Amino acid sequence: MTRILIITDVHYASEAERLRGDYESRTVSNPSLRFLLKQYRNFLWRRDTFGWNHYCDRFISRAGDADWVIGNGDYCCDSGFVGVADDPSMCSAQACLGKLQHAFGDKFIGMMGDHDLGKKSMFGGFGGMRLKSWERCTGSLGLKAFFRLDIEQHVLVGMNSTLIGLPEFVPDCPPEEYETWNALREKHLDTLRDAFESIGRKQRIILFLHDPTAIPYLANIPWVRSKLCQIDATIIGHLHSPLIMQMSRLLAGMPKIQGMGHTALKMSTALQKAREWKPFNVKLVPAPGGIEVWKKGGFGELILRSSDTSSGMHFQIKSLVSEQGL
Repeated sequence: MTRILIITDVHYASEAERLRGDYESRTVSNPSLRFLLKQYRNFLWRRDTFGWNHYCDRFISRAGDADWVIGNGDYCCDSGFVGVADDPSMCSAQACLGKLQHAFGDKFIGMMGDHDLGKKSMFGGFGGMRLKSWERCTGSLGLKAFFRLDIEQHVLVGMNSTLIGLPEFVPDCPPEEYETWNALREKHLDTLRDAFESIGRKQRIILFLHDPTAIPYLANIPWVRSKLCQIDATIIGHLHSPLIMQMSRLLAGMPKIQGMGHTALKMSTALQKAREWKPFNVKLVPAPGGIEVWKKGGFGELILRSSDTSSGMHFQIKSLVSEQGL
């Protein structure tokens, strides 16, 4: 038996990030949008963006024995909106990853999330992806764009959702950087193609990626489609809560939302394609503390046993609010 834990969307806040206070509201000049943002933060998402650090320590204390621990992205609060290219956000990621790497050593595999690379502010349109963030993630932070683990008949493949779904992130990308980002994407797809084509017909596949925005792009790649019947699970983060996951399924196919800011447009565009998630058997790992409206967060536990079918895999969410699974 192999026990694998998945932690995602920790959004750790260093002292330097916490000193920024109500950083997001300051990017919104429209009073109506600023009011809407405040209500969204207070009642749906997270009232105190910087108040969740203790969940990282709680995860470490409750993890127990694990063969592998996978970090599925978003280690900082991204209060500069350019990922870890921003020094205070880099401090947050270093602190979070330092704790995880100290606790789990070589058993820990860290992937990147969209906030680690940079993401435009919800309404103000500030910031976006930065190549400097990519360089810091893959350099001193030691995060991976790709990993593969072969465990019995299972093949675990980690990939970078921002690169795969890059066409969706064009508005987040500085024009002068796009060519380099696209070259990184092509190289990443070559690596993934080699991995997929080497997977045997009797092997079972488990995918790891941060943002489900990438899934419709995977669905249109022939060498991925040819393996769909072998995919037992696609483990994601990004959505923070089972409630958001349920809403995503209910709203699949919805029209794009115009005039409500960059984030609303991008989210509605992703939801328009969410029907393509189904054959990937998507499993959400929530943020450790959940969200304001539904504080049922936690971490993922994946148990693998030798088997020729998907019954050799068991996935569940372990609560960080109580000792019981959700």
